[in-house]
Amino acid sequence: MATIRLRTVTENDARFLCSIMNTSSILEALNEVPTTLSDWQNAIREWNNDDDEEDYIIFQDEIPVGWLGINGLSSANSTAFLKLAALLPQYQGLGIGTAAICQVIEMLRQRDYSCVSLYTDQDNRKAQACYRKCGFQITESLMDESSNGKIVPRFRMTLELLS
Repeated sequence: MATIRLRTVTENDARFLCSIMNTSSILEALNEVPTTLSDWQNAIREWNNDDDEEDYIIFQDEIPVGWLGINGLSSANSTAFLKLAALLPQYQGLGIGTAAICQVIEMLRQRDYSCVSLYTDQDNRKAQACYRKCGFQITESLMDESSNGKIVPRFRMTLELLS
C-alpha cells in the first residue's frame, strides 16, 4: 500500500505547481487560466508570509502527485477553507485525494477549528464524491465567476469538526 503524505510547499515547488496547474484537464475541471513559473514563484513567496494560508504538496511514497491549499486560518469563527485540491490525472481516482484531505481535516481538528468548507463546481462530480467520502455535505448552491471569466454553478460543501 502506498504512503500518502503532505509536505509544506517551498520555493523549490514552483516548477511542479506550474506544471500541475497548467495540465489541460485540471485547467478545464477547475475553470482556471494558464499561469507562468514566475506566477508560482511569486505566489509561494506570498503564501510564506501569510498566516491565513497553508499549502502542501501531496506525495504518494516519494513522488509528488498533487497540491492542496487551505486558507481562512486566521478567521475569527475558526472556519478554514479548502481553497484547492488538485492531483495529476494519472493519480486521480485512487483514493489519494481522499487520504490527503482527511489528513488536513485531522490537522484542523487538532488545532481546534470548528468547521472546514470548500467550493466546487456542480458538474465536478468526481471531486464531490471525494469530498463526500471525507464527510463534507452540500450546504449552499450558488453562481460564481471563475478565473477564466466563466459563470459556473457551484456548491459550497461543509464539514463540522467539533463533536
